[in-house]
Amino acid sequence: MPWLLDGNNLAHGGSREKVRRAALAVARSERVRILVFFDGAPPPGSADSEMLGAVEVRYVGNADSAIVAFLRPHGRGWRVATDDRELARLARDAGAEAVSAVAFWRKAAATLAATPAGTGAGPGVADEIAYFRDAGHRLPDTPKRVPRPRRRPGRG
Repeated sequence: MPWLLDGNNLAHGGSREKVRRAALAVARSERVRILVFFDGAPPPGSADSEMLGAVEVRYVGNADSAIVAFLRPHGRGWRVATDDRELARLARDAGAEAVSAVAFWRKAAATLAATPAGTGAGPGVADEIAYFRDAGHRLPDTPKRVPRPRRRPGRG
């Protein structure tokens, strides 16, 4: 079952890079698609959406709204990882399975522990970790907020 991750919620104010690495490890281990939504602007030099193999990362103004909008037509068959109770409720209402951030982190930890360096098909988790350790590929530790467009007076 593919995963949909509430990225900033999973990061708990920490590094986006950690969430991306975990998503890559779980996607490779389970051979599933993972879609990660982060609040705020992408890192400098990155597009609003990135494809990292089976992991797609989207940078949006409001991740919760983007997640709900995605789930409305596609909810069935998705597993949403978040500790946001309202988002979890809306995900379940859309037909998705909602799990806690802890459930995702346990899955990621088990995946990383079971994947010795240099094993598996294609580049391994150790290769991904080395890639993201390079300062040129790091995400900022603090997300930048996307400014909301100004509304015209008299418009909804």
